[in-house]
Amino acid sequence: MKRLQCRRLFFAGWMVALAGFAVAEQVDPRFPSERVKPPAEEWTRWPRARIRHLEAERDQLLKRISVLPQHDPNPMSDHLGYHSLFADSGSDASFSAHQIDFKKVGYVFLDSIALAPAFNPMEFEGGAYAFPKRFKIEVQNSVTSELEVVVNWMDEDFPDPGRYPVFFSEINRSPNLIRITIPQGVRESGLSYDALGEIYLFRRMSDGRIGGNMSVWATTKIAVSDSLAMPPVWDVQYLRDGVSGFGFPLSDEIVTAEDLLIISTPESPLSDEVQLTMDLGCMRHIGPIDFWPAAAPEQLALPVFGFPEKISVELSADPDFKTARMIETKNSGRRIYSRDLFSVKCMGYEARYVRITLKGLRKYMGERILGLGEISVYNRDQVWSINSKVTAQGIPEEYLDQLPRLVDGYSRHRRILKQGEWIKGLAQRRPLDRRLVVVERELELARAGWHAIQLRSGILAGSLIGMGLIGGLLFQRRQRRRSLETLKWRIARDLHDDVSSNLGSISLVAERLEQDVEGAEVKGDLSDLSLLAREASVSLREVVWVMGRGTIRLPALIQKLSERAERVLYGMELSIETPADCPNWIVPLALKRHLIMFFKEAVHNCARHSSATQVHISISTEGKQLRVRVSDNGCGFDLSSQRDGWGLDSMQKRAEEMGGTMEINARAGEGTSVELAVPLAALLGEKDHLYKTSN
Repeated sequence: MKRLQCRRLFFAGWMVALAGFAVAEQVDPRFPSERVKPPAEEWTRWPRARIRHLEAERDQLLKRISVLPQHDPNPMSDHLGYHSLFADSGSDASFSAHQIDFKKVGYVFLDSIALAPAFNPMEFEGGAYAFPKRFKIEVQNSVTSELEVVVNWMDEDFPDPGRYPVFFSEINRSPNLIRITIPQGVRESGLSYDALGEIYLFRRMSDGRIGGNMSVWATTKIAVSDSLAMPPVWDVQYLRDGVSGFGFPLSDEIVTAEDLLIISTPESPLSDEVQLTMDLGCMRHIGPIDFWPAAAPEQLALPVFGFPEKISVELSADPDFKTARMIETKNSGRRIYSRDLFSVKCMGYEARYVRITLKGLRKYMGERILGLGEISVYNRDQVWSINSKVTAQGIPEEYLDQLPRLVDGYSRHRRILKQGEWIKGLAQRRPLDRRLVVVERELELARAGWHAIQLRSGILAGSLIGMGLIGGLLFQRRQRRRSLETLKWRIARDLHDDVSSNLGSISLVAERLEQDVEGAEVKGDLSDLSLLAREASVSLREVVWVMGRGTIRLPALIQKLSERAERVLYGMELSIETPADCPNWIVPLALKRHLIMFFKEAVHNCARHSSATQVHISISTEGKQLRVRVSDNGCGFDLSSQRDGWGLDSMQKRAEEMGGTMEINARAGEGTSVELAVPLAALLGEKDHLYKTSN
């Protein structure tokens, strides 16, 4: 009794000392108050910058995940774990909570506790099956025998772990008893039940590392308040059988290490029975021996490629196995199909040599094959088989150099992890994987949004370029028009300045000659020459005037008619009346031409044929008609007689084409009066505003 108390005091002191050491980073919060809220997102709204930020975060997450264990969970058909009894939430149950006790753990230091969820093979994608929403974990003090709460989620729901383990670190206790209490939790079906796949109790090594799982030790006992016993699916003993459904304990980083893979050929046959002998170097306490299946070549979906159907194990202290302990094994391939290791428990027997006999080799394309990734011999926290010497019988000689692959610590091109490192790494990976899913989804949306912006920008840019090209073409066309206008104006000015000047000179010369000569016939010719020069000069001025205007309005047209009369009827007494309120309407080009040519003919007759000394011109816009009246005091003429050269027929046709009428009043010796009446509706095109003028 005294020795036991001393031992307890020793472990209590050790516990206090280790509590002051640096401890591993906490993985899952042991209490709701320890939860760490994720940092607020700092993603920018600008799509391109958002994509860069998301890509940077994704790369960082992938980098952190790459150093953690591989996460490759798989559905199982049996050994699912512990399942509580069912209770109707509306009935008075005989128990208030489920309790799972681990007793006689031993006087060792408890580092951490991990809970693995159970998986429903019918709904594997759904994640954890009936994982406790609320629970607490207590440890019994080895000195005071009091229960101390180290994990407490009784007042709040624990987040659903999905297909990942839950890892509570920094326990730092040396307990005799570990108790997990789960209150009744009502499911959607209205029933109360809970389930767990596996429970791990990891010890702490003297150097601070995580040690082995104490729940599987032979000295550790497990007891539950209630349990649904349905082997081989549910049983309380499956809480520590090592079957978790998380796949193989491998790192996520791929390495170049190869598995042992032998394919028999007629030239190098592989025996149906192969013996492997391992020399551990010295006597060892041997716990489990794990057999790893090899990876199938060319990524074939064959989980047990080359794995033997029968495995037998012998342990001995001498290399000849004269005295040996045979370990019975059954169904070597059954667990491999579920991607769990085939493990042979050797109960801590001492031995230096391990002889393994492999029988019932499978066939591939008609030839025997043998595939093994690793043979791991260990006990609790120590692996004895790493780099040990391996010999074989029944294997072709050219394959003997592959035997070190069985003890190199690698399988399926990945590093084999210790159980504590593996479970903790999977728990650490849970928030990273979930965050990665969010980041990749946001990245996909951001890229789609950026692509849409690029598409719209491309369409807009194309539209702008198209509009620019059209604008450029229009500008070029406008410049060409301006160039043509400039050229037209230059030609018109040249004509006006040159030809009009010459015509004026001709008219002046003809007038002077008319005064100097004496012959009546010559005087008449010179008078006609002067008149023609004046008319040509006026016509040229009108052409230049029309070319310089896009539109001709009625007041400006009347003004030009008046100017023509003043220039052509030079030397006569001329009076002109124009309307005081003249509509500022646009005159169509065709009507403008007819009106000018009609007026030209009337003024020409006055100047050449009438021998008049006085001419009166009246232009009015009364009564919705434009009236142009030219009268003189000349010789007149007889309307019944034909007057060649006066152009009266042409004037009559122009009046009709304008939709108007022409009236001529003439008597011999009493002068002549010509009046044109044109409806304004037919003459004018577009009303604008009144134009004020005066006589």
